[in-house]
Amino acid sequence: MITTRARGGRDQGSTGRGALRLRRAPAAGGNPAVATSSNRRPRPWQVLAKRRLYESEWVNLAHWSVRLPDGQVIADHHVLEYPRQAVGILPVGDDGRVLLIDHYRFITDTRGWEIPSGTIETGEAVRAAARRELLEETGHAAARWSTLGRYHPSNGSTNQPFQVLVGRRLRRLHVPLDRNETLGLRWFTAAEAKRLVERNALRDGFSLTALAWALVRRVIG
Repeated sequence: MITTRARGGRDQGSTGRGALRLRRAPAAGGNPAVATSSNRRPRPWQVLAKRRLYESEWVNLAHWSVRLPDGQVIADHHVLEYPRQAVGILPVGDDGRVLLIDHYRFITDTRGWEIPSGTIETGEAVRAAARRELLEETGHAAARWSTLGRYHPSNGSTNQPFQVLVGRRLRRLHVPLDRNETLGLRWFTAAEAKRLVERNALRDGFSLTALAWALVRRVIG
């Protein structure tokens, strides 16, 4: 729901992202929707302009001007633009158990079990990034790879996609290289992984999505 502010300061709805400045703008030809180049289906929300506010190698912040289906225009919708995608790995052993890492997240002040994950560097293939992150965070290499899925974890504010891969036929080469991120390792059975999901014991969305996918699609269990 979009936040609008009526005269007198009364809020009419909320998105949880703060107040947005809206104005009424007529659509060209009386239709605010535009067609995509790929499938010619109309876009209900039309991006009119983009203005970069902050830029770095890690994250960019921009204002997007967007026309809504009812003709209103959001003049300054805040969008986080990540230059790189992210990849997560579900390491599955020959016995069907899953290898997770013990990780502390200082931003949320939470600690818990997570799948290995990280940034796909510019020009790096998804599978190459998955191999690198798996080795850095667990010390393991996988001989067989498959794709579990791709999604946008926060598509109301950012365009960054997450990729989830499954690594099998694991072989331990050495201890984890990144001791800052990996505080410990543990193998979980499918039943234990299911309990983590059911009991809301996972605070990391990447890991929750990967394990839920794996359980539903019987990649594990």
